[in-house]
Amino acid sequence: MIRRRDLLKTVFLSGALAGICSLALLMAPGRALAGPSGVAGSALFQQFPILYQGVLVEGMGGAFTAVADDSNAPFYNPAGLDNIQSSSFQILNISADITYPSLYPNLYNSLNGASTGSPATYVNAFNSVAGQSLYARVGDYSNYTTHDFAIGLLTNNQALGVANASPTTTNLASLAALSDSGIVISGAYGFFNHHLQVGGTLMGLYQMFENVPSLTVSQASALSSTLSSNLSHGFGVVGNLGAIYHFDLPLNPTLGASILNVGTASFGDAGSLPQLINAGVGIDPDIGFGRLLADIDYVDVTNYLYYTGDSLWLHTRFGVQYQFPEILTVSAGLYEGYPTFGVGVDLWAFEVNASYYTEEASPVPGLNPDHIISLQVAFGWM
Repeated sequence: MIRRRDLLKTVFLSGALAGICSLALLMAPGRALAGPSGVAGSALFQQFPILYQGVLVEGMGGAFTAVADDSNAPFYNPAGLDNIQSSSFQILNISADITYPSLYPNLYNSLNGASTGSPATYVNAFNSVAGQSLYARVGDYSNYTTHDFAIGLLTNNQALGVANASPTTTNLASLAALSDSGIVISGAYGFFNHHLQVGGTLMGLYQMFENVPSLTVSQASALSSTLSSNLSHGFGVVGNLGAIYHFDLPLNPTLGASILNVGTASFGDAGSLPQLINAGVGIDPDIGFGRLLADIDYVDVTNYLYYTGDSLWLHTRFGVQYQFPEILTVSAGLYEGYPTFGVGVDLWAFEVNASYYTEEASPVPGLNPDHIISLQVAFGWM
């Protein structure tokens, strides 16, 4: 009985400490309640996390805060590096996202051959894709990841175009593009026999940002010049913090919290990235064959982002992932109320992952869904 009481006392005290740490994360000071600027003021900021999206994570609904356990951890919850028990070196790790179906073919066909370039030509062309959007991303995160440590080189380029619902000569569409490149260093440590895990990520990034909130006919007719004149750039240092607590209970439940872009990272002329606070609950049950993970996240706890508002769905991520003993990983989930699916194949020196997810392009769930397919190919030792 004494040993059992001691065990219960240890669990209670550790749980209390974890609760205090989580509360401290949720109450962390910052300027996150200020009005959106730069990237945060554009629809492009709906991508989560803004600086890098893991394809396998997208397949499980983007829910990773409480179960982070791979090379994506530095961007979602760096405390998850303490869950990694092996080492991997991804010499090349390319990933890409694209909206499907794409509005580009219809827009191109409407403009192709219209040599007059009259205002009516542009308005009619954008009317053919009115209200539709196109998101595209391509990046590389070459990295070395091991227990409690990760270092890598990041290049991530993404763009979003949204055709006006009622195109006019002064507002055909909105355009935004973001390019980040630099170094990522992340570390973690486990306390109380790894029941409590804490971690942090530091990124030094050069950022270029393009924003045309209302594309006019004159700007569209001289697009290269328009993009050049609206380009801003700057260098900034970005920090992420995270914590995960493992409970000694059936199903091995976990509680996670993260702060992304600590201190509202600034990139000079390129604007700023606001601080985001996220929380999650997960399970990692012992099933005897392979590994099963499940997680539910509530992102943007402080309700900073202009598009999430009071909608529970736009804040919520849910996902399940099953890792077979060898080679294959499958996942499914819900992202902003829409289903997601993913599959991954790991052949030691070669890894390929694919996912499908949907983002809501409006503040109202179900009004304007963007269907996105993602692909990742990595080479190295994994």
